[in-house]
Order: sequence, then C-alpha cells, then structure tokens
Amino acid sequence: MFQTLLVAHDFSPSSNRALAHAVDLAARTGAALHLMYVDRTAEGVLFEGGKAPPDDELQDRFEERCHASLAPHDRSPAEDRVVCHAVRGVSPAPLLVEKAEEIDADLIVTGTEGRRGARRLIVGSVAEEVLRTAPCPVLTVRQREAGGASGSTGEADDVSGSADEAPRSAVEQIVAPVDFSDLTEVALRHVAQLAPLYDVPVTLVHVVEDPTMPSVYEVNASAVRARAAEQRAEEALQSLGAPIEETGVSVSYLVHRGQTTSTVVEATGHRDTLTVMGTKGLSGLRRVMLGSVTEAVIRASDGPVLAVPASAQGASTADE
Repeated sequence: MFQTLLVAHDFSPSSNRALAHAVDLAARTGAALHLMYVDRTAEGVLFEGGKAPPDDELQDRFEERCHASLAPHDRSPAEDRVVCHAVRGVSPAPLLVEKAEEIDADLIVTGTEGRRGARRLIVGSVAEEVLRTAPCPVLTVRQREAGGASGSTGEADDVSGSADEAPRSAVEQIVAPVDFSDLTEVALRHVAQLAPLYDVPVTLVHVVEDPTMPSVYEVNASAVRARAAEQRAEEALQSLGAPIEETGVSVSYLVHRGQTTSTVVEATGHRDTLTVMGTKGLSGLRRVMLGSVTEAVIRASDGPVLAVPASAQGASTADE
C-alpha cells in the first residue's frame, strides 16, 4: 500500500508529531522514509541569525538535525531507506508536491501547524495547498495544546520535541465517514489495509441530514422518512463493512441525523483516532482535493487525518 513516504519536516512540534506517525507507519509497512525541509530565507530554522550557506552545507545541517529527530524512534539518516532532502524556495507546497512526484511517493505526511512568520514551513494554507494539489494521499497531523485542545500555541502534552523522547503516535481506532459515493470506495480500500496493520477496530459513520421544514408541513411524516433513511443507511454501511470484517477486524456502524460537517467532526476528532476520508480530485491543473467536510475535519481533529484523492487506486473522477 505505502512503499515511499514523504514527510514535511521543519522541526516544529507539529512536524515532530507528524514524523512520529510517519516513522510508525514506515515500520509497519517497510516503506522508505523521505524527510524534506524547505528553507525559505537566510533566517530559517537551520541558520537563525546567520548568512545562508551553500546548498551542500544546507543539506549537511539538515541531515545532522534529522539525526536528532529520528533518534527517539531508533532510526537514522544513515539507513538505506531513510533519505533527507533540503531545498530552497519561496513556496513550500509546490516543492513538496514536486518532490512527491519525483520520488513517486505513495503518501505525503505533514503537520498542520508550523513556525510562525518568515520561518514557518507547514502552516494552514500551505498544508491545504499540499492537500489540494498532491498526487497521492496526504496524512495531516495537528499540534495539540496542553489539556487536549488542538491549536498552534502552548506546550503540547504529547509532543516533547526533545532529543530523547519520542512524540506520541498511537492509533486506537479508525473512523471513516461514508457518503456512498466513489470517494467512499477508495477510502474504504485504505481502511481495509490499515486496520490490520494497526490491529484496531473500525467505525463507519454516515450522516442523514435533517431537512429544515416549516411547521405547516407534515413533520411527523418527515420524521418517519428520516428514520427509514437511517435504517437503510445502516444496512448499506453493513454491506460496505462486510469485506473489512472478513479480514478479522471489528467493525461498528454509526448513523446520525443532523448536519454533516459538525457531526463528522464530532465523530472523528479524537486524540488517537485515525480518520480516513475520500476527497474530490480533478486531474491536471484543475485538480482540487478539499471539500468542506474534509477541510473542517482536518482543521478540528486532534488525531491524524488521511485524505485519499478520488484518483487513488483507480476511482473515477469528475474530469480526467
């Protein structure tokens, strides 16, 4: 499933947490691990207050810092299947996508909060740009504040960033929002492969949206139709989950009535939950990978979110 992982790494707490998930996944799959740093200015994290050195020294310093980042995970840049890439550029997202295409990456892993100001690498719009233009699935990992809330400030309770303590990368369950589109099919293929790797249960979630109806209409009839829709949705979920259950994975089914975005965020946003979602994908220059629900989950989730484009594994797209 994953043979080559590309990790955006700027040494911030969020990218340290993303690196922890990438290293863990590489260990489970045997994938090669590529770490990439984009130096945007002479004031970058590797050269604070100094003049930018030649490219070869930039590469050497990045590899030296990667030794410290990988040491808590018992990995090293000296290994055959660990590669470090240090590059210069103004816009990190296109460089990350370009590198992913160059090395034929199966997965891009990024933090969603990074250094602020001129020194930041992966933050907000950059991560979203990677998601919109990546040629492969993208795993995003948010930084968490002390006390359990996601955010970009404060000390993290599960990420030390120190040289002798590995950031937390636990996955205790996988949750997959389902809308019964082609996006569902491609996302569930990944769920079926990931759940045995992590040896965790799976929950499939579908939301039956509440219609907004004036009181003059037959509200009782609407409620009956909504309950019937919920029942049909649960039956359909069970049909989709059957192949996953056949692999020995425990699968549960959750059907809610409400607003899709808020309900999915509530169901998927927990600390040790890996959320797997299909995302719309258009080919070429028109390629777009984010939808409103996916974007909301990525911004709010305390756990890692795997966004799988519709083009992955042969799913149909709107425009080829």
